[in-house]
Amino acid sequence: MGRNYDYEISYQEELRTIPKHKYKNEYAIIGMCTGLVKDYPLLYDGMNSEGLCIGALAFKGNAEYHPKVSGQVNIPSYKFPLEVLGNFESVEEIRDTHSLEVVNITDEAYSKELPPTDLHWFISDKDESIIVEQTRDGFGYFSGEVLTNNPPYPLQLMNYDKIKTKIGDVDFQLKKNYDTRGLETFYLAGDYTSMSRFERLSYLKENLEKASNTFNNVGQTFHLLSSAEQVYGSTPINDKYEYTIYSIVYDMENLEVYLKTCDDLNIECASL
Repeated sequence: MGRNYDYEISYQEELRTIPKHKYKNEYAIIGMCTGLVKDYPLLYDGMNSEGLCIGALAFKGNAEYHPKVSGQVNIPSYKFPLEVLGNFESVEEIRDTHSLEVVNITDEAYSKELPPTDLHWFISDKDESIIVEQTRDGFGYFSGEVLTNNPPYPLQLMNYDKIKTKIGDVDFQLKKNYDTRGLETFYLAGDYTSMSRFERLSYLKENLEKASNTFNNVGQTFHLLSSAEQVYGSTPINDKYEYTIYSIVYDMENLEVYLKTCDDLNIECASL
């Protein structure tokens, strides 16, 4: 499982290991946290000792959090990754125990300085992945293996299904007019918008799986992530630029983490 973390400013992101039972977690965890908070792991993404992974992505304008509700499992958004990794060993266990069906993501802030952030999540193990969102339509989860920021996942998927009919459908005239390789991806969007990154990652992942026995999977995942990597200076946000602060790959089989930052293109490896 891999992800890019893109933003216009850094919150001193650091890779941190969380021992069992430190925060009532049944499993040990390794993941990326903000370095601004030392007494609690505000996880951006992570993996536990059973190989279960989670990642949080910005979901601005579509996430909807609520006050605590009686009879529900109320979890502040900042605690959600730790609750998942600390208490479950697989996606199947989460689904079979109906744990997600009673969850309410609350609007409780970690602190005045760190208010709730609009987020949605992907949760993966070696066998399957799900997307988790809480919108105005309620709390829901969907089978899925690729996620970008916006819009809600069902709309991302719907749009990709439409564009997929064009991707690879290269007619004779196009081949005649363009003397170049790569025409199979002629209709594949190359911009940095969330929808285009979703299309690009979904298409490339489908083809990456065909080559999974040929190349190293960790290396291939980094290549996949690089297709959506944002170069500093390309995406202006007020007086700053959004850029890929880090790319990370979690090897669920060997419980290893591979990290590449914008400042250091060397890939570092850590183990849980």
